[in-house]
Amino acid sequence: MPRFVFWDCDNTLIENASLHWQKHKEICSRHGYDLPDKFRVPLFLNNGQQNWEWLVKNLGLHIPLDDYLMQIDTWYHSHIHQIPLRSGVPWALNYFKTKGLKQCVVTNARRASVEPMLHVQNIFSYFEFTWCKEDYSARKPSPIPYITAIENMERLTGEKIDRADCLAIEDAPEGVTAAHLAGIKVIQRRYTHDENPSHDSDISVYDEADFIEIIKNL
Repeated sequence: MPRFVFWDCDNTLIENASLHWQKHKEICSRHGYDLPDKFRVPLFLNNGQQNWEWLVKNLGLHIPLDDYLMQIDTWYHSHIHQIPLRSGVPWALNYFKTKGLKQCVVTNARRASVEPMLHVQNIFSYFEFTWCKEDYSARKPSPIPYITAIENMERLTGEKIDRADCLAIEDAPEGVTAAHLAGIKVIQRRYTHDENPSHDSDISVYDEADFIEIIKNL
């Protein structure tokens, strides 16, 4: 059984891919730009600033960065009550808590996007901290988000943490690779049933029952 659990957020804890896409589509439409559905996947894999840079370059978007981030955040926050937790997540959070494991969130997303969702879903208190874009210098698949999150957990606990005592839970291959390169065992909770397992995952599952069974047998 691990002692520390590092959760990814988007589509691992919370099923928010659709809303993330919709916020960009809605704000672009508001300013007279059509955002074709074929760009849905690449925009989801980026954070807000990277998507603004992409939209300026590829669509000619003229809105200043700060304005764009404010508008997508305002729209997103007004709709976050629509976002469900992934199946099995409430059980897993409670299971880890009852076992005395310390949990945190490690995400490529901005804090302004992540923490309101956790509060709305009433799961913020499960985590020792949230480790977001503002807290490190590189994005997943770089291991730096996980390496620095472990360092932060060490500061909070006052102990040196063995990587063998750590577990990461991720959905996307980029996140799986980041955890793997940091030397952490990683469960990939694939976002779609037909998605190929990441070659860097220790375990890859989709169904809720399989996810729960794997955790029980850690």
